[in-house]
Amino acid sequence: MATQKEQAFIAAVIVAQATRQNAYAAAFAAYAPSGFGLFANLQTYLGSLVTADNAFYSAVQAAATANGISASVAASLLPGSMYGNTAAILT
Repeated sequence: MATQKEQAFIAAVIVAQATRQNAYAAAFAAYAPSGFGLFANLQTYLGSLVTADNAFYSAVQAAATANGISASVAASLLPGSMYGNTAAILT
């Protein structure tokens, strides 16, 4: 059973993930009508995804710190999606 602080952390991660998904959807909605073939549009779209990922990672880290959860524990809760792995394919 999770403690109160762990529950608060889990709730914060859920909110951060929902915010990131909304940012992804907004970026795609702005990118798709303007044309997939234009490089400038792609750069803006990818930049929006990286910004959304960075905001997500910052929110998760802030929630972990506020609730006394170590970074290694926070990373183990979401394997493969913490500390920049999501946007690593863009560079």
